[in-house]
Amino acid sequence: MTAGRRDKLVTLQRATTVQDEYFEEIPTWADIGSEWAAVYFGRGSERREAAMEQGSQAATFNVLSNDLTRSVTLKDRIFWEAAWDITAIAPDTPKRGQIEFTAVRAVA
Repeated sequence: MTAGRRDKLVTLQRATTVQDEYFEEIPTWADIGSEWAAVYFGRGSERREAAMEQGSQAATFNVLSNDLTRSVTLKDRIFWEAAWDITAIAPDTPKRGQIEFTAVRAVA
């Protein structure tokens, strides 16, 4: 556990492929590391509207800036209770030493 609002341990994942028994490429996800994050959801009305229109939920994940988090791209994803597809990455602010990822997940 970490101090402050970064109290959710999230796993960063990168798309990769593996070969099956027939040597065919199968897309999969590989863990590239874990980080403590603060997770912020939109207002209740935004969550309800997104769920009704798109069947998805958005959140912002705030993590400390380091070599791992600076290597994350829009092709990667975050796993925390479910898979979250990264849709935006706020540029690193050196004075703050943080990075924010905006991500969405499908809602059943």
